This record gives sequence, C-alpha cells and structure tokens, in this order.
Amino acid sequence: MKPHSGISITILFSAVMLAACSGEKKESAESHEAETATASAESAKMEVKVFENVDASVKSQINGFLTDYFALNQTLIEDNQDGAKAAAKKLSETVRKFDMSKLEGEQMDFYHMQLSKINAALGNIEKSADIEETRLELASLSEAMYSLAKAYHPNDVELYYQFCPMARNNEGANWLSLTKEIINPYMGQRMLKCGRTQETL
Repeated sequence: MKPHSGISITILFSAVMLAACSGEKKESAESHEAETATASAESAKMEVKVFENVDASVKSQINGFLTDYFALNQTLIEDNQDGAKAAAKKLSETVRKFDMSKLEGEQMDFYHMQLSKINAALGNIEKSADIEETRLELASLSEAMYSLAKAYHPNDVELYYQFCPMARNNEGANWLSLTKEIINPYMGQRMLKCGRTQETL
C-alpha cells in the first residue's frame, strides 16, 4: 500500500509555513540573532525624526494619509487587487492636496523625503500587474507612513508597527495597523495572523 505522499507533503508544507511565521515559538538562537541584526540594520537605514510643535493642520492632513493607507491595507487583507489600485489612487489624490504652508526647515525637508517614497510606491501600484507586486510596494509605502506618523504624531489613537518575516519573499516587511491583533496585508487570506507587533505609537 502506497503512502499518502500528497497528504504528507501538505502537512509538511503547513508545518514549514507555521514555523516560518511564528515569532515566539521554537526560534533558534542563531535565527534570532540574525533577525535582530537585520532589524537593527533596517532601523539604521531609516532616519526617523520626532518633531515638536507640529501645526494642527499638518497633523490633520497626515491623519488623512493614514486613513487612506489603512483602506489600502484592508483591500490587501481581502486579496482585492482592483480595490487596492482604487485605494492607492485615493491616497495619491489625498497626498496631492497636502498644504505645505505650515511646514518649514527640517520639517519641510523630512516631509519631502517621505513624499518621494510615497509617490514612487503609489506610482508602482498603479502599474502593478498583480496583487503580489502591489504588496511589494506596500513595504516602502509603509516605511514612509511610519516615518510620517513618528515624526508628526498625527494620530489620536494608538498605532501598531507590525512585522511579517515572510513578506517580500521571506526578506520581511513592516506595516502600520490600527489593531494590536495581527491582520497581515502581505499574506492576506493565506495567513492573516502571521507577524508580530514591534512598536506602539
């Protein structure tokens, strides 16, 4: 009698996926150290500012960015590519309307740095052929959104900066969420709970 190889492969695949996704269970010392080093390197690459005396209109407008960003994330959670493109277009329109008159000096310079990343990511989403390409762009968009939220602190509720080790072909990527519960836009319906919270803003 032949072994049920198909079932065995399915079970093995599921086990590998769960092991890769778990940030808390059975992580070896070596992989933990490597992951920590990678996270430190990523943090070093990102110049994060925290500004005092941010004008209320700047906070309100960046909060509008976040609202559209969360709508985009939701479409990716639902595996909805058409919805993602529409949400990215809406975010792009919101960003275009931003009034920079209350920004100056370092606040203005930092905003322009993030704006270039946002525009590049949204432009690539507009041209993306499928949802996986869109998810790749979410990584750089999320870095810019995190930087804006950190620098201008526009939110009046807690935000959660979360990490998926399996995003970008297992290179890992972050996203911002309104919920502490992990609902992963990179993996969508395949693996909604993959990831962990790295920081609360």
